[in-house]
Amino acid sequence: MINPAKIFMGKRLACHRAKQPRRSMLLRFLILLVLPALLALSGCANLPQTAGNAPVASSAFDDGSSSDNVDYSILPAINTPAQSARKAAWMNDGNLWHYIAARFTLPIPNNPRVQQQLAFYSSHIDYLERVTERAKPYLHMIVADLQANNLPLELALLPIVESAYRPDAVSSSNAAGIWQFVRSTGDHFGLRRTVWYDGRRDIKASTDAAMQYFTRLRIMFNDDWPVVIASYNGGEGTLQNAIAYNQSKGLPTDFWDLTRISKETADYPARLYALVIIFSNPQKYGFHPYPIPNQSVVTEIALNKPVNLNKLASLTGMTHDELFNLNPGFDKSITGPETTNLLVPKSLASQFTPTALEEAEKSAMNWGRYTLRRGDNFHKLAYRYGCDVDELLKVNRLSSAYARPGETIIVPLGRGKKLLASGADQLYTVQSGDSLWGLAHRFDMDLADLKRINGLKAKDPIHPGQKLIVAAKQEHLRADDKLVKRSGESSGHYVVQKGDTLWNVARRFSTTVKHLIASNRLDSSAPLKPGQVLMIAGN
Repeated sequence: MINPAKIFMGKRLACHRAKQPRRSMLLRFLILLVLPALLALSGCANLPQTAGNAPVASSAFDDGSSSDNVDYSILPAINTPAQSARKAAWMNDGNLWHYIAARFTLPIPNNPRVQQQLAFYSSHIDYLERVTERAKPYLHMIVADLQANNLPLELALLPIVESAYRPDAVSSSNAAGIWQFVRSTGDHFGLRRTVWYDGRRDIKASTDAAMQYFTRLRIMFNDDWPVVIASYNGGEGTLQNAIAYNQSKGLPTDFWDLTRISKETADYPARLYALVIIFSNPQKYGFHPYPIPNQSVVTEIALNKPVNLNKLASLTGMTHDELFNLNPGFDKSITGPETTNLLVPKSLASQFTPTALEEAEKSAMNWGRYTLRRGDNFHKLAYRYGCDVDELLKVNRLSSAYARPGETIIVPLGRGKKLLASGADQLYTVQSGDSLWGLAHRFDMDLADLKRINGLKAKDPIHPGQKLIVAAKQEHLRADDKLVKRSGESSGHYVVQKGDTLWNVARRFSTTVKHLIASNRLDSSAPLKPGQVLMIAGN
């Protein structure tokens, strides 16, 4: 049976192994004990000196002395003089990635799982470089929190495994944020979820929760870091059960010997260790992580009232995307009523003045909540509330115009009445024999406009009883559809159409049923009749 570890070893190492005679177990053990000392004397002569995109075959552990029967689960990474010199140079060179790599402390297991993940990542160096740039706004905060909690800095690489440092990442199990908390775990560590906000995506809140979780796991598993790391993925109960099973069968309980865990959880620590290898020796893998300065680039400001984040961004010289990239926990462009903090660039912190915050607070008052119902679509809602679909999607941070019944969105207040007052829209009930083309012609509308306003696709059928908004431009309405002005801008006459009621006419012209009845001396119990002329008097 082929040893999987050989797949990732170089030809030089393979040939060297082929020539080695078999040794006794005692001799191999002694060699492993004295090997670091020998390497310290010989410098880096035994390590492959490669540059650029080194083949995976030349692994970080290829020192020419391994045996096919080495216990891969306990072999630590070799700390050569060259590596030590590189770490010393990185200690204070101002590059945050170097600062992290110079302080790696976890032993690296040299086993087939790690080699397999190393093969994957080393063949996707361009991807890794893009991810390191994405980490720029968050990395310093994460490193500071790891150090404050006495946790290994290797964990700063874990969001690469979890989310590729994408704050908007959502997994198939609905885990969210750069640390990929599922709802239950997020709830346990105090990550709030409301209509307005999801703490799992909040960079600061989720990082604090991750620190708490790792601290708990390291205590639970007595600093057995492969188990700790795997527990973050699979859950502590899963690892406890897997260890207990091996104990009951008299099997080794080292993480790499556990069998009753999923492949994803089994590979999870190996992914992190593979990244540690690459970040420790970037030149060997042709890896150039995006240079991030070793300094804090963000600060927090308190929000005591809801604010319009789009308005705040424009007032402070930021784009919508820049502000939300720092604050991905907010589900809407309007923050909720709860007191919260906002991450802002230190370079722009002075722009977040009391005046700017007050303006953003005033702007937030112009929006309200609406719960989507069956039959709603964003085209109709946009028309109803006096905005366009793009604005609705942007303020609700939605990428799709698909309306999900039960979902709460925010809508502008006070705009819809202005549109309705024009008299240019009405709700039409589809009759038998109607067609979209015929209705567009009847109401002097473009067919494309009729479809757009009602959220209809090219081949969507219409059926009797269906309600459609017909919204011709005022200047194109037929004479009997117009609000004919008489004495000034605030009054005129309206010709009642089939299907009109006092309520929808009052709503259309921003008046009240009581006012219509009084102005026209109507019997409130008598229905309106098509062709009837109503006086629409100003309020």
